[in-house]
Amino acid sequence: SKSTPLSLSEDEAIYLDAPIETYPHHSSSSSSKSSITSVQQMSSSSSHHNYYNSSTKEIKQLLLPTAAKHPRPPTPYSCGVVFFFHIPSTGGASIANWFRKYTNPTNGNHTFYQKWTKSIDTDGKFRPNQQRVHDAFIKGMDAHVSNLAPNEWRTGQYHLVQPPLNSTEHLWYNWRTQVESQGCQMINAIMLRDPLNHAMSLYKIIKVKNSTREEWMDHLESPGGTGKWSTILDFVLYNINGPIGRNPYNATKETKVQRAMELLERHFDIVSFNNHTAFKDQVLSYTGWKDLPMPHMNVHKRPIEFTKGEVEKLYKLLVRNGDVDFVDAVKQRYTGHLSYLSNI
Repeated sequence: SKSTPLSLSEDEAIYLDAPIETYPHHSSSSSSKSSITSVQQMSSSSSHHNYYNSSTKEIKQLLLPTAAKHPRPPTPYSCGVVFFFHIPSTGGASIANWFRKYTNPTNGNHTFYQKWTKSIDTDGKFRPNQQRVHDAFIKGMDAHVSNLAPNEWRTGQYHLVQPPLNSTEHLWYNWRTQVESQGCQMINAIMLRDPLNHAMSLYKIIKVKNSTREEWMDHLESPGGTGKWSTILDFVLYNINGPIGRNPYNATKETKVQRAMELLERHFDIVSFNNHTAFKDQVLSYTGWKDLPMPHMNVHKRPIEFTKGEVEKLYKLLVRNGDVDFVDAVKQRYTGHLSYLSNI
C-alpha cells in the first residue's frame, strides 16, 4: 500500500495550548515533599514484583504507588484524575486522543487538561520563555485536581517543556494529596518503549529540529549532550527544557536508573511497556469507564534506514546512558519479565 506522509501534529510540530479549565481553588490539606538532590532507599513496602497479566486482565499483587494513601477502596473507583506522562515517540498520541473521546457527554463528559509546547523552533533553537510554560502548566494542574464532584473523572497529560519530575516531585505529592482529600483517586500512568527503537524513532523529527544526521547520531556521546533529544530515561527525569542538556546534573547512569525507578514506585499506578491494550485495560479496571476503542495515531509509515554500525553505536551509547538497565528493571518489576527465574 502507498505510504502516507508523516504527521507530527501530536509530537513536536505544533504548539498545543489547550485552555486551562477554571475551577474554584482550595489548598491541599497537607503537603508532602521528598528529597530531589539524592537517591534515597526505596520503600520496602513495595519491593515485591507486581505485573499486569494481559491474558487474564488481572494485576498480580496490585502495585500501588507508595505516595498514595493506603489502603485504597475497592476498584473501580468512583472519581478521580487519570494523568498520563507522555514521553515522545511512545505512542502517546493514541492514548491522549483516547482520553479526548471521553470528553463527549455520551462517553462520560470528562475534562481533559494539557499545557505544553514544542521545545525547538524551526531554526533549531530552543524556544524562549519556557519557564512561563512551566508556571502555566502548574497553575492549570492545581485547578484541574480541585473541586471534584463525587462521581467525576478528569484526565490530562504531561508532555514537552514541563517541570522536570526529578526536581519537582513535591508537585506530584501535592496533586495526589489534593485528589485524595476529596475522597477520589489519582491515577498516574506512563508508557515506555524499547530504548533502541525509541532512539531510532526520534530520527524522523530531525528536520523539525533543524538538525543533521551527524548531530543526531552524536547526541549521546557526552554525558550532558545536546538537549534537543531526550532518551526514555532522561525524559522521565528531566523532560526537554532548553540548552542545559539532557542530563543537566551530569549524573551517573546508576544514579539516574535508581532515581527513575524510585519515582515510578512512588508516583505511578500504571507503568506499561509498549502495550496499549494492557494500558487501556488497566485504566478501565481502575475507573470502570465505558470501553471505547483506542485510535492508532501519528504512525510513521515510511522506512527509516540505519547502517549496522549506527545501530551498534546507538545501542552501546544507550547502555552507557542507563536506558537499557532502566527498561530492563521496569520490565522485570511491572511486566513479569524473567519472573520464571524467580525461584533460582
